[in-house]
Amino acid sequence: MYEDIPHTYPYDIPMRRPVAWVTWFLVGTTVAVFLLQLIALHIFNDDVVGNALAFSPPAMAEHHYYTLITYAWAHAVAMFGDSGLFWLHIVSNMIPLICLGPALEEILGHARYLGLYLGGAIASVLVWYALNLHEDEPIIGASGAVFALIAAIGTAVPRARVTVFLFYVLPLRMSMRTLALSICGVELASIFFRWMPEIAHSAHLGGAAFGFLYVLAMRRGSQREYLSD
Repeated sequence: MYEDIPHTYPYDIPMRRPVAWVTWFLVGTTVAVFLLQLIALHIFNDDVVGNALAFSPPAMAEHHYYTLITYAWAHAVAMFGDSGLFWLHIVSNMIPLICLGPALEEILGHARYLGLYLGGAIASVLVWYALNLHEDEPIIGASGAVFALIAAIGTAVPRARVTVFLFYVLPLRMSMRTLALSICGVELASIFFRWMPEIAHSAHLGGAAFGFLYVLAMRRGSQREYLSD
């Protein structure tokens, strides 16, 4: 994928690839929290860890502002009402984080990349919150932050090529721009046709919008620095 990154992009990519420690920190801490959720679920027969970290309108009303971030570290311990699918939510978020995170971290740098991830998490949940003010259901998961990464890399290196396995089986070769637009298109269709209403599609799009705008802002900032030299 790296050979397709245009040399004109404002961020210099070093010849020796640095360790993507932010990505691995995010993956490691998220998996650790999920393991704590499973342990607590086994002990208390309730997802007490996930409930404490989850964001919800009542949590905002009670000034639990920390949940704007912590919700992204918790994941569902059952999907579609099936406890046997306890792994599905976290796996579907960690796979794109592992696959795309290191390349994007190398392009943006550690600090800017971390800002993108955290900002994407906050922006996505605020979009969801604005559309669900009268709901009591909580929201958890790193999907919004991951969508910010997908949109960001699709904006930063739109012509870079990547192989995507549709349904984890069928390999499809496409550009990063096509990947980002396709995934966001599916989210829009899901909202319009009300597919899988238990999934926070609006949060995904909020994260994607943040990722797109974040990279544009970084690019303009880099150009201003160049012109001022």
